[in-house]
Amino acid sequence: MTMGKRKRRIGAILRLSAGFPAASLAAAAGSLGRLKRLLQDGREIAGGLADVADRLRKVAAPDGEPFIFTTRLAENERLLRQVYQDCDDIVFRSFVTAGGQGLLVYLDGMTDTGLVELHVLKPLLALRERPADLQALADRVLTASSVTVAADVGNCLEAVLTGNPLVLLDGIAAGLVIEAVRHVKRGVEEAKAETVARGPHDSFTETLKDNVVLIRRRARDADIKVRIFQVGARSRTALALVYAASIVKPGLVAEVERRLSKIRVDQITLAAQVEEFIVDHPWSPFPQTYVTERPDTMLISLYEGRVALIVDNTPHAIIVPCTLSSLLQSTEDFTIQPVVASLMRVTRYISAALGIFLPAMYVAIVSYNPGMLPTSLAISIAELRARTPYPAFMEVIIMEVILEIFQEAVVRLPQKVAPAASIVGGFVIGTTIVQAGLVNALLVVATAGTAIASYTMPSYNLGLALRWLRVPTIVAASVLGFYGVVLAYLAIIIHMCSLRSFGESFLGGLFDVTLLEDMQDKLVRVPMPRMGSRPKVFGPQDRSRVGD
Repeated sequence: MTMGKRKRRIGAILRLSAGFPAASLAAAAGSLGRLKRLLQDGREIAGGLADVADRLRKVAAPDGEPFIFTTRLAENERLLRQVYQDCDDIVFRSFVTAGGQGLLVYLDGMTDTGLVELHVLKPLLALRERPADLQALADRVLTASSVTVAADVGNCLEAVLTGNPLVLLDGIAAGLVIEAVRHVKRGVEEAKAETVARGPHDSFTETLKDNVVLIRRRARDADIKVRIFQVGARSRTALALVYAASIVKPGLVAEVERRLSKIRVDQITLAAQVEEFIVDHPWSPFPQTYVTERPDTMLISLYEGRVALIVDNTPHAIIVPCTLSSLLQSTEDFTIQPVVASLMRVTRYISAALGIFLPAMYVAIVSYNPGMLPTSLAISIAELRARTPYPAFMEVIIMEVILEIFQEAVVRLPQKVAPAASIVGGFVIGTTIVQAGLVNALLVVATAGTAIASYTMPSYNLGLALRWLRVPTIVAASVLGFYGVVLAYLAIIIHMCSLRSFGESFLGGLFDVTLLEDMQDKLVRVPMPRMGSRPKVFGPQDRSRVGD
């Protein structure tokens, strides 16, 4: 506005105001004030009515859903924006199609926008006449491979947060959910914890669909069933329940579903969290589920009559029921000669016993029962211990503390630093601590043998259990000597006999004479042609390994 025009307007206003008396101007000012207050009250009433409408909409909505869709697109968009408030990664894209307005809602970064543009937006923008309903639109217009009509708001909100875009049209109280997820995911890599020399080297990833594909690629069997559940009240984490329908024990799948339904927690991000909810004895140190990162191991378990759980975002599968013999088996047992595999299995059982009782036996024999040793060895040990200031119990505790700290340090360090730390730690434990006179050389040998024995366990969780059980056995040996070791052994066996994994004994019928035929693939392994039946301990419906 120019300066001349502004001056002329000001002059006109002054001349107009001079023609009215002061009383009239005061009355006009009062009326304007009242009008302002009325407008303010109207806005407050409108806000209150909007709140009442939202509450009524929530009352009309089913339980667990924030609202219900209406036939007005603008209202649906307002409600969605309210739910996704402060979610800047949620994109709202309006468009015009035949018959009115449309709205596309998707999660930026997890939605394949190229697929959406080609198979959703392009057909809708080119549409000249809208079909009668959404199902007809999905069948005749949209070219995406998977399109679902959804009227439930909860399902639509969850679909958007998983990467599937939502399409809403004006005049329709429902939406279209399009399968267009684009995950940022890790590729299939070699197994890190369960390596084999001659077997397959691929392993599970953090993506649930990829893990299911790894199973389907190995078994073109329609009898392998995959059922998807969601756990976690807020995280809504996907979980796959996998089993062989004609083989699994009757009632086992229903029992697994029952325990999954009892999970009451906000978020599930790890498979280990699911384990703690479904095991029978959560305070036991022994693992009661078998955890594997290998698809072939999981498939073998399914054809034995067991059930597997795959949790999204976790590169491991949970297998139940679990027995001690299954924890001591390795996939490599089936890639080598049966005689060699049997020897390796027996070695693992011996290693498990040494991993628990070797330090305790050292304390018991040195402190209480030296007469069990040959005279020359007993004299040699006495000479070694004469130079150490601590009793045998304290020596063992010192070595166990150092060993545990060393193991934790190696696990937590980066891979490039861990080998150097291993060399330094081995030098400190093996040489320096003996020269310093804190412990004797024989105890270092016993401690090293204990650590190596626990490292032979195919199951990492079982190795952790052996490390934990060493502590009470050492205490028992320090109090009662060799009798304490025997009592600790009996207590562990009794505890293992009392454990149940989904109704099955944790020892897997190791001492049950009615299950002797299961020994063909338990303590030893017979050749595959001789292994004609599935393990009886898991109660499979079809025990024959020979297909129809």
